[in-house]
Amino acid sequence: MKRNLRVPSDLSILEFEIRKPSRSFFGKLSEVSSSTLNLEVVKIPDSENYVVFGYSFSKDLDKYIDSVKFMTSVPRNHIRKFRYWRDGKLVYMMALKSKCDFIQLAEENKVSILSPYVFDKGIRKYLVLGNTANLSRYRESVSEFYGESNVYSRPISFTEHLSMSLSKRVAFSVISDKLTTNEVEVLKHAFISGYFDYPKQITLDALASSLGLSKVTVDIHIRKAVRKILEEMLKVA
Repeated sequence: MKRNLRVPSDLSILEFEIRKPSRSFFGKLSEVSSSTLNLEVVKIPDSENYVVFGYSFSKDLDKYIDSVKFMTSVPRNHIRKFRYWRDGKLVYMMALKSKCDFIQLAEENKVSILSPYVFDKGIRKYLVLGNTANLSRYRESVSEFYGESNVYSRPISFTEHLSMSLSKRVAFSVISDKLTTNEVEVLKHAFISGYFDYPKQITLDALASSLGLSKVTVDIHIRKAVRKILEEMLKVA
């Protein structure tokens, strides 16, 4: 049976920025390390606890974590457990929290935080979905909690949100659908080894030697992989 998809006429999306990192351990970590943290919060079923998953490409994040953990100005009383580990150039984080003010504000006002959200140099950036009345109440609650001068919001269209969401997933889609196994392995090894850093941390000759491949083969794999990704991102394929 064919059915029409009907989106409620008063359903909207707001983009938020909150400049109050001192209210969050992850926000403060992002601020002092001048890095971007990608985060997702999940409430554990049949529990009052929350799990925070996160990752960052910051190469110096490790050395800031312990110092922020012991800052007396940063509230950590809700974090029961916290661990992090590095895999190549990515730092992964996971925390167990007994309370999450950020999510609870959304729950109390019956709106939904669209995951993931980010802390960019201490600024929390995220999208919220809800009807007009609930979004208005949520905006007031956030302003009261974090301070009116620290909160910025703007409406965005569903088309804009879809475009933003899909563009962030393009590279992952290309990797899984279009890049060959060899291209992925060479590209990953090149990235971890610092081939794309400025200045380069490894030459093409050394990279090829570490992979046990010829210089020409490695160069071809990198060029083909990068071209496929750019073709999708720039829509010129």
